Amino acid sequence: MSFTIRAIVIYSHTGAQRIVPFRSHGLNIITGKSKTGKSAIIDIVDYCLSRGSFNVAEGAIRKKVAWFGLHIAKGSDEVFIARDNPGPGASTGSKVYFQRGNVDVYPTLETISKNTTESSLKEFVTRFTGIAENEHRPLTGTRRPLEANISHALWLCFQKQNTIASQDQLFHRMNEQFLPQDLKDTLPYFLGAVDESHFLLMGELDELQRRLKLLEATESKQLQTIEVTRSRVTRVLNEGKKVGLVGQDYQAVDDTVFRYLATIAEFPMDEAELISDFGETIQRLRGEQSTLQNRLNDLNQDVRAARSFLSDQTDFSREATEQRARLKSIELFKSEVSSPYQCPFCESELRTPIPKVDEVRQSLHEVSEQLEGVYRDSPHIQRHITELEAKILRASDDLRLVQRELQKSVMENEAAKARQDQMLARGKFLGRLSEFLESVSPQADDDGVGSQIAELRELIAGIKSRINNDDTESRLETILSFISEKMTEYSKNLDLEHSGSSLRLDLKKLTVVANTVDGPIPLNRMGSGENWVGYHVLSHLALHWWLRMKERPVPAFLIFDQPTQAYYPPDSTEGGLDQIEKDADRTAVQALFKLMATACTEIKADFQLIVLDHAHLKDEWFESAIVAEWRGNEALVPYDWPENTA
Repeated sequence: MSFTIRAIVIYSHTGAQRIVPFRSHGLNIITGKSKTGKSAIIDIVDYCLSRGSFNVAEGAIRKKVAWFGLHIAKGSDEVFIARDNPGPGASTGSKVYFQRGNVDVYPTLETISKNTTESSLKEFVTRFTGIAENEHRPLTGTRRPLEANISHALWLCFQKQNTIASQDQLFHRMNEQFLPQDLKDTLPYFLGAVDESHFLLMGELDELQRRLKLLEATESKQLQTIEVTRSRVTRVLNEGKKVGLVGQDYQAVDDTVFRYLATIAEFPMDEAELISDFGETIQRLRGEQSTLQNRLNDLNQDVRAARSFLSDQTDFSREATEQRARLKSIELFKSEVSSPYQCPFCESELRTPIPKVDEVRQSLHEVSEQLEGVYRDSPHIQRHITELEAKILRASDDLRLVQRELQKSVMENEAAKARQDQMLARGKFLGRLSEFLESVSPQADDDGVGSQIAELRELIAGIKSRINNDDTESRLETILSFISEKMTEYSKNLDLEHSGSSLRLDLKKLTVVANTVDGPIPLNRMGSGENWVGYHVLSHLALHWWLRMKERPVPAFLIFDQPTQAYYPPDSTEGGLDQIEKDADRTAVQALFKLMATACTEIKADFQLIVLDHAHLKDEWFESAIVAEWRGNEALVPYDWPENTA
């Protein structure tokens, strides 16, 4: 049993959610006009299932979406995966969010954050799909062994718009270098021609062959004839001195050095010291230090401001006192002066008028009041400065205390790391020392080596007889014959060229072949886009019929993008059959969707067929399969979502 898609969830930069739900079994149709985001569904699913690159086309989706989410389930086991949108022009994101368990409510944008890595996500999804440990080993030595993973499985689950109508490419991404060979190598495992027991036997064979090689080396005295030079022993001793396991004054004078090294090899390793907070204390103290430094800076600025204000008041007081002294001369004025042009002292006539006595007295009164205010405020300001200076002293003491604690924590942290580094170095040395001693020490007992070799060779021969490549090829041919029969059966529902002929899946060339009386005809020699689309559809339906019947470790969904693209005019906005000009084309579209619906009822649950298309048939079975329709103001990404301005 593998997983299906429960929903796709996308998040705007403001936290709004767009949820596209799916039924866990049967036909799921998303219909709508062009440029509404249908074709992005495959890229979003592929990206959330751990693909390294992000391939959604440039446009509104890259500008308006913050995160992409995918809700998948295998029975009652549910998983929610989210990945960040790298934005316009970028090739991949850096954040992966993962949540396992019942997903009743999707997490909000505020709660989504990176909690795993892309490589960890790929490993999890591979195992969640049901892909066990496996390894394809080429018969020739020109290629490295290949282990099937979720990336290989998804090539069987996607049919993008440019693939489903291709005459040269039957499977997803097979136009990329090296990938066709990888699919050929992993398909026998996915189809079930080799199972998990095959790989267990391969692992057992590896272990037996390793032991055989070691015994054969022992028998031929290869281990005993290794020449140990003084320089090699010296290098080992010098390594031991560096890590403190060999005394600095020890010198190798005879063969007793091997017994000495054997004793060193038994040195007990202490458990690694755990640094409980991994630098959290240092980070906290640095934060406190920064806070206190900012506090001291603020207090010093306050003191400077208060002193500046006090200085300004002192200057004002000095000037005001002098002005009041000058105005005091009012007491020398005559009490009655009839004209502003008459001198108040000698009563002579003046060319320039002088202020009235009342005005001078008023000025004197105002200056006196201002001086009294200054005298009242000065003690308060002095007291405020004293309080600020006391706070500065306390903050300085706190800062010195935090700096001492910080220095102590840094030193302790460095010391703990040094101890860990030393323990790691000792562990590596002891491992190399054990290997060295095994290679140079004579075998204690050579009796029975010959019989052990004979026994191992017999076991190896038995396992090799069970791992028979001819049997694997025979099983693969049998599986392909069943799939081919189903393809031929499906073809009778479509009016295609060579429909009804014996069809087969050619894994060597990764294409569909029709066996006719005139010879085999591959897909690239079949004419018209209608034929190409039809053979893509029936081939993948037959493939998933087998995968689900045998519960193979491939995701239990299949996504077709625009299977009716060859029939609708490019400028049509609705998906009704009346927009197709030819009667034969209308019949072909009806038959294509009917085949999909019928196949879904035949394929074992849970199987999910998701079709992204322009069409909207008026049949009840078609409309009941629609999960979303994007026309008018509806689209995958709502038109009113804002673009990212960051």
